[in-house]
Order: sequence, then structure tokens, then C-alpha cells
Amino acid sequence: MPRVSVILPAYNAADSLPRALESVLAQTLGDLEVIVADDGSTDGTVETAEDIARADRRVRVLRAERNRGAASARNRAIAAARGVWLALLDADDRMAPERLARLVALGEAYELEIVADNLRLVDDEGETIGLALEAGDPLFSGPLTPAVFVRRNLFLTRGFKLGYLKPIFRRVFVEQHSLRQEEYLRIAEDFHFLLDALLAGGRCLVTPELGYDYRQRRGSLSRGLGLDDLRRLSEANRALQARPAVCADAEVMRAVRRRQWSVDLNIDFHRFVDALKGGHVFAAGSIFARHPDLTPFLAFYGLQSLRKRLPGGERLV
Repeated sequence: MPRVSVILPAYNAADSLPRALESVLAQTLGDLEVIVADDGSTDGTVETAEDIARADRRVRVLRAERNRGAASARNRAIAAARGVWLALLDADDRMAPERLARLVALGEAYELEIVADNLRLVDDEGETIGLALEAGDPLFSGPLTPAVFVRRNLFLTRGFKLGYLKPIFRRVFVEQHSLRQEEYLRIAEDFHFLLDALLAGGRCLVTPELGYDYRQRRGSLSRGLGLDDLRRLSEANRALQARPAVCADAEVMRAVRRRQWSVDLNIDFHRFVDALKGGHVFAAGSIFARHPDLTPFLAFYGLQSLRKRLPGGERLV
């Protein structure tokens, strides 16, 4: 039984996968396995992973005949995992060498079920463009609660969304509570997985140390929500409101309802923008008239759009 099973879903990631795997295999905690869960790739992802697996027996590759989404790939890897801890890694991203040793030590010292750390935001070249969480963030001062987690995952608001955290989880806790990612979601499946763990009673600490390089890639799925994705999120969030653990905690319920408002407002925002782009001015006006809450978000995102298009526009906001 290895100390850590690293769960790594991969879809058409032949170019980035070697760097991600290199960062895992170079960990100071060497007692680990890496499960590369292919998601029906059509490039050389599987062949690349299998080449690395032949050179290092800690790497295992799970093939898939067709693309089913990252959540399905992660679930297959979780089911195959043997480690004491489960660690999530995306094929675009990397880990600092001492990351797993530090998180495991923290989790075992405090008998935690979940441990997370700060993220370094990097561009396509791997250069740092920012930090996910500032040094003085109150998140570092105590356990992460379900209510705080949900409140810091609202759409159309500034600030890093905690659903992008990449925690490690005790595998026995995940199995005891039958935790799996929602496969009908193409976005925010990590958010729901961590929230499910918190609602099941998982104790979580977030440490300010930087251990995970999160690549902010142009055109990535997490930055390109469509209406269908948002409607699935709305359905998932409505289902949350019927959960006994949510109903039993008034603070969590308020947070979940606020998230519902933010998801549905984002749907209206997308419908408004699509109507304008399609030249349907009256339809756009009708949407705006029914949802005046859109005003501050249209102003903010309008400035963001100008900033991208005008020389020196970065000074506008």
C-alpha cells in the first residue's frame, strides 16, 4: 500500500503529460503510485504515459475507449487506487518536489481527512502570474467549513474560487462515504467532490505554502463555460438544497442558496450576451428588464472586455 496515489486524468495531453509526471516522480516522498486515467485521447497520450510507465513501475495507465469527461477518468482512477492518501493532479499542472511529503505530514499530525495548499498561477510557459490566495487569507487560520467553502465559490464575483484547490484525501474516508465525482458535470466536479467530503464530516486544513502550479491556459474548459454546463450546475446545486446535511445547517443552506443565485444569474448573463451577439437587441433588453441584478456584472465584464481590446486598457480596471 503506497502512501499516496496520485490521480491524473489525461485527454489529448501528450505534450504536457511528461512534465506533470516528472513533477510527481521527483517528489521527496517516493512511496507513491501515479494512475494516469486516459479519457479516450486521440493523440499520443496513452503511448507517452506507457513509455514512462515502462521506465518507472510506480506509474500505471488506465486506457479508455472513448471520451467520458474528467470526472469519469478520476473515478476510474480512484477505484483503482491503493494509497493511504489520494492526490489530484491535472495533466497541465505540476507539483513542487516536497509537496506531497508536507501535506501528508500535516494530515497525519492533525488526523485530518483532507489537506490542501496554496496554488501558484502560471501561464503557458510556466511563468508565475499570481497566487491563488494571499498570505493573510483568513482561510489559513482554521478548518475549512462547508459554508465558507460554498461562499467562496460564487460566480460573477472577484477572487479565487476554492473549487480549484487540489487537496489530498484519505482514501479510507473517501471509500467509507462512497465519494465520487459527478460524471454528468463537465465543470465544477472538483467543487462538488470536496463539498461532498466536507458535508460528510471531513476535516480540512489549507496551508499557505505554495505546492501546486495551476496552469491558466487560454481556451481551457474551466474558463469557457457554456449554457449547458451552467444548466447542469444549476441542477446540481438545486439537488444540494435537498441534502440532509445541508438542510440541517442554516449557514450552509444560506450559502448554497446564494450560490444558486450566482449560477442562475450567470445563466441570464450568458443569455443576454448571446442575444446581443446574435443581434437580438429586444430579446437582450427583455432579459435585462427581468433581471436588473445583472447591472453591476455587465459593467464589470464590459470593462474587462475593453481592457483586452484597447491599447493600455489594462489601466481601465
